[in-house]
Amino acid sequence: MVNFISSLMQTDQTYRFLLYVEQNYSFAILRPFYDYAKQLGHEVKWLLVGEDASEHLLLDQEQSVSLTEAIAFNPSAVLVPGDRVPAFIPGLKVQVFHGLNESKRGNLYPERGLFDLYCTEGHERTSSLEPLAKQRGYFQVKETGWLKLDSLFNYQASESHFERPQILFASTFSPSLSCAELVYEELKRLSQLSQWQWLVTLHPKMNQETRAKYQALEGDNLLFFDNDRVIEMQHRADVMVCDNSSIFQEFLLLNKPVVTVNNRDPQASFINITQAEQLESAIKQALLADEERDNAIAHYGPSITPYLDGQSSARVLSAITDVLESGWQDNKPKNWIRNFKIRKSLNYWKF
Repeated sequence: MVNFISSLMQTDQTYRFLLYVEQNYSFAILRPFYDYAKQLGHEVKWLLVGEDASEHLLLDQEQSVSLTEAIAFNPSAVLVPGDRVPAFIPGLKVQVFHGLNESKRGNLYPERGLFDLYCTEGHERTSSLEPLAKQRGYFQVKETGWLKLDSLFNYQASESHFERPQILFASTFSPSLSCAELVYEELKRLSQLSQWQWLVTLHPKMNQETRAKYQALEGDNLLFFDNDRVIEMQHRADVMVCDNSSIFQEFLLLNKPVVTVNNRDPQASFINITQAEQLESAIKQALLADEERDNAIAHYGPSITPYLDGQSSARVLSAITDVLESGWQDNKPKNWIRNFKIRKSLNYWKF
């Protein structure tokens, strides 16, 4: 891997990269690429669109541009963790994904003709997209590893020692997949005890009433935090409580125990419960050593992605430059209706 990284750093060619953000969770995904590309001397700018992207989460040295400025920037490539990107922004459109390959989606990404390159985290997603790439002919698939894992594995955790076990609660927003409402009363009860310190985060699209209820629980035993601190809290926590959100997969990659509630695909690597009343005993079980479960956790990571070295940014950049330097041309379908809807949502009508 050292030789691979060094070979990339020796290139004289520079490119312009635009990082496209619609949700705050995108910062942790894209920031490793920003740091790596800037280190190599490339130009990198952020485009924040919509009401859910918070400009205050940009770091001091990071520059954001308006939509008009982004077009004038004429990026070589646009990196997108979300499911859409405007066709009127120039450059290679690169899907870098906002989560690991989740069984809740049937392992099939809804390819809609908006991207030229898919940078996948592992074989399962790669194998689901490659047949479509051959059939449709207008996009490529490169297996690179997931960018956010660079943030996760390269994070410098503090040496802080906590007297109580730290329990991280995270939940997705879809009512059919979320446990936030189901476990609320039980989690409220447990947070009034002093045996554990709770760390709570919710998906940015979570119902606002549910979000407000959890925020109201903040106190000595419970800390509510936004998505920009999720990697910090993953390193701090001893156990995660989750549902079907892909964030629990990240936690397992840190070789830590997870309790899920009504997970659709229970595995030996985590403890799944179906009733809120089971939560306390399941957490106590997770805090105890279990050789069989620990072995399952150790094997889980490589089964999801083989790229656990914190160097996915280098592979993504290499994949992008390979496509650009191969004489790439935009052959995607016009997608008139979908692109019109994107224009309308962004209120951008210049042609």
